[in-house]
Amino acid sequence: MEEFLREHVLPNLYGAFVAIVGAIYMWFKTKKKEGIENDGGIVENAKKVLEMSEGITERLEKQLEASDGIIEQLKEKLRLALEEENTCKKALKAIREELAQFRILFDAQKIELEGLKEECRLLRLTIEANEKTDNINDSLHLN
Repeated sequence: MEEFLREHVLPNLYGAFVAIVGAIYMWFKTKKKEGIENDGGIVENAKKVLEMSEGITERLEKQLEASDGIIEQLKEKLRLALEEENTCKKALKAIREELAQFRILFDAQKIELEGLKEECRLLRLTIEANEKTDNINDSLHLN
């Protein structure tokens, strides 16, 4: 058996050892190559993702610019609406002041009308009392 081991197994064992070491070496070498290929694929994918991100960024910047334009238009409309509201408030205030003046005038005219009615009533009474005579006293006037 020793002879069998020396003649057949030991020389083949050396060859097997060399084959195993070579296989391990090749495995490591291809593993590095696969890693480089994977890294290269990752880099390519990263480039594609970056390009897509840049495209999205450009599109979003355009949308942002359009939104800014719309916001500026809305600000201008709001400013005009506020100016119009202020103008309307000023006009309403002026109309209310004018209404207050007309009410004061109305109240004064109402008082004057009541005075005229009272004077007319007194004149009728005087006319009825002095119907037979043409003399009317000047002391009947309220003023």
